[in-house]
Amino acid sequence: MKAVVVSSVLAASLALGHGAFAQDSSSPKCRLKDKVTVPQAREGLCGFDVARRQFAGQPNQQARCLLRQVKRGAKIGDPTAPARLTDRAGAKVPFDRASVESYAVRHQIALADLGLTSTKPLTVDYFVIHDTSSPNCSAVTKPTASCPVRGQLPADRDRETWPTNRSFGGHKPPTTKAPLAHAWTNRIGGSIVETPFETHISHLKFDYCHNASAKRGLFLGVENIQPRIGSPALPAPGKDANDLIAPDLGFTEIQYRRLALLYIAASARRGHWLTPAFHAVIDAKYKGGHDDPQNFDVALFDRVLAELITAVEIGS
Repeated sequence: MKAVVVSSVLAASLALGHGAFAQDSSSPKCRLKDKVTVPQAREGLCGFDVARRQFAGQPNQQARCLLRQVKRGAKIGDPTAPARLTDRAGAKVPFDRASVESYAVRHQIALADLGLTSTKPLTVDYFVIHDTSSPNCSAVTKPTASCPVRGQLPADRDRETWPTNRSFGGHKPPTTKAPLAHAWTNRIGGSIVETPFETHISHLKFDYCHNASAKRGLFLGVENIQPRIGSPALPAPGKDANDLIAPDLGFTEIQYRRLALLYIAASARRGHWLTPAFHAVIDAKYKGGHDDPQNFDVALFDRVLAELITAVEIGS
């Protein structure tokens, strides 16, 4: 990752929270966890440096920190990622975007679904992996097409018949919903680009609650469809359902493949491998921070990513 140094004037403005995209730390969404100080929230778990616009350490060290295990209830565990994945972060991509486009054409994948129709430059350095945590089939009060049985994960969630795979949770363009991420994957190997990769949107508490201007354009977010149920599966009368339980197979292999291809496409556009990160790790200092991605098989993601990189390089 290339370090970006801001001017002293801009740095002072950022420290005061001024500018067109100042932080909104007074928002209820920006409440901190108990005993967390504002300086700790600004740095996050991985030591974000405002002036350098990056987390502490070299990109591979950052990746190890940002890919720590996400446990149920947003508890953060130990580093989980294999060295092959973390050591790639920040290094030069060994092929250009044209090679990725050729791969997509050969495999009949629309360039638009990989963010490859725009030629505008990217400033993103972090590839943030989310899960949708929805639909929550414990929260529905009556059967729906996506949650036919309350309190049970949909049986066809990994098939084309499941409506959420077709609609991407209602975010498939054109949509009137506010964008939640740059791209989405479904459980049957598809993807959509909801927001151009070069367009800044806030999909993290961390990037808008404190020093928002310093983080503008750094984080590319990908939502991955994953239904949930609560614990208990049926909430007690008068109680709201939680969404603690994800499928044991958090994501399908073809979903990992499409996520990996989005990572390749974005990195090729940027010119170096983005630093992968988990949503919950970045937002760990904030109350209400999500517990995603749940049941993410980082070893499987690493394997399919390596396979795709080889395929792009050799033109298969």
